[in-house]
Amino acid sequence: MRTPLAILLLAAALLGPAALRGQGLVAIQNYSADFKTEQPLTFSFTGQTGYDFLNYKVNSPLVQDIESWYVQGGVGAAYTHPDRTTPWSFNLDTSVIHYIDGVPRFGGTFYNARAAFNFEHRFSERLKVSNNFYLTYGVDPSSAFGYGASTTLWNGQYLYGFNNFNVSYAWTPRLSTTTSYTIDGIGYQDDLVADPEDRYTHLFAHQFAYAISKRTSLTAEYRYRMATYATQADKNYTSHFALLGVDHAWSERMSGSVRGGAEFYDSERVSKAAPYAEAALNYAVAKQTMVRWFAALGFNGAELAAFNSRYGLNTGVQVNHNFTKRLSANAGASYALSQFDNGTGADATEHSALISAGIGYQLLENLNLNANYSYSTLQATDALREFDRHRVSLGATASF
Repeated sequence: MRTPLAILLLAAALLGPAALRGQGLVAIQNYSADFKTEQPLTFSFTGQTGYDFLNYKVNSPLVQDIESWYVQGGVGAAYTHPDRTTPWSFNLDTSVIHYIDGVPRFGGTFYNARAAFNFEHRFSERLKVSNNFYLTYGVDPSSAFGYGASTTLWNGQYLYGFNNFNVSYAWTPRLSTTTSYTIDGIGYQDDLVADPEDRYTHLFAHQFAYAISKRTSLTAEYRYRMATYATQADKNYTSHFALLGVDHAWSERMSGSVRGGAEFYDSERVSKAAPYAEAALNYAVAKQTMVRWFAALGFNGAELAAFNSRYGLNTGVQVNHNFTKRLSANAGASYALSQFDNGTGADATEHSALISAGIGYQLLENLNLNANYSYSTLQATDALREFDRHRVSLGATASF
C-alpha cells in the first residue's frame, strides 16, 4: 500500500470527529449505534469454515479464478452507553482468514479488522454535536459493496476509512441547521490496484430543516466534495450539490428520508451536471422483524481508469427476522448500475448484484451457530471483468 495514503487515512479516522451526514451510500446507511438500547461490554469469539468459488468469464493474469475451502477465526468487543446527554458506543472486531488452496496473485492468508466509535453530546436543548467513525481493513470486496468506495472485483487487502463530524442547532422550535465535514478514503495493498484506485475525499455540507409537523421535516442542503487520487492527478474532481428533501416518520417503527437535486461534476477530463438522489427507509415490521433499504444516484470515483466519469445507481435492502428467541434469519440484496463515459470513445456499462441469506440458532445463552450463503455477479461491457461468485460458510460465535 502507498504509505503516505495509509497514514493519512488512519490519522483522519483516529484523530478527526465523525458522524453520519456523509455523501452517497455512506450518508444514508446507518452505521451508528442504537443509543436507545444499552449493551454492556461484550466480548465475542468467532470461528467458521466455508467454500469460496469465484469464476471469471475470461481468464487473465490479472483476474484469476478462486476455488478453495477456507477457515476463519476472530475476536470482537462491543459496548453502548445510552446516556441522555452524551450517549456513546464502540464496536471492534478482527479476524484472520486462510484459503487452503490460496488466492492467485494474493497468497493464502488475509486479515480483517473493523472499528466503529459513535457519540452524541447535547450542550442544550438547541445545540448538539454528533460523532461517527468507521474504519475497516479487509480483503473481501463484497463487505464494502455498499460504500461505493470499493470495487466489486477481488483486489486484495484494502483500508477504508470514514470520518464525519456535524453540529446541529435549533434556531426555533421548527427551524434547525446542520453543518458537517466528512473525510473518507481507500487504499489498496496491491500496487497494480493502488496506482489507479487510491484516493481520499473531503465533503462539506450545510443543511436547513423546517418541521412542518412532529413527524415531517423539509430540508434544503448544499454540499461540496473534493476527491484526490494518490498518483493520477488528472482524475481529481470536485462536485457541487444542490438538494431538497423530506424526512418523515410514519410511526415509531417506520421512518425514512429522501434527498434529490443536481450534482455538478468537474475534473480535468470532463465537466457535467446530472441528477443526484438518495433515499433510506427503516421499518420495524414487528418486534421480531427489521427491514432497511437504501438507494443513491450520482457520480462515483471508483475504477475510472481511462474513462472521464462514472455515473450510476446503487441500491440495497436488508431484512432480519427472529422466528423464536433461539432461531433467527437474515437476507439481503444489493444492485449497482454504472455508466462509464469514455468521451470520444465507446462508453461502457456494468451491472453488479449481490444477494445473501443466513440463519442463526442460539444453542446456549452465549453460543450462536450460523450458516450463510452469498452470490455475487458482475455483467459488463468488458468481458474481462465479468464473474460469478458463490460463497458458503458454517460458524459459531461465543459471547461473554
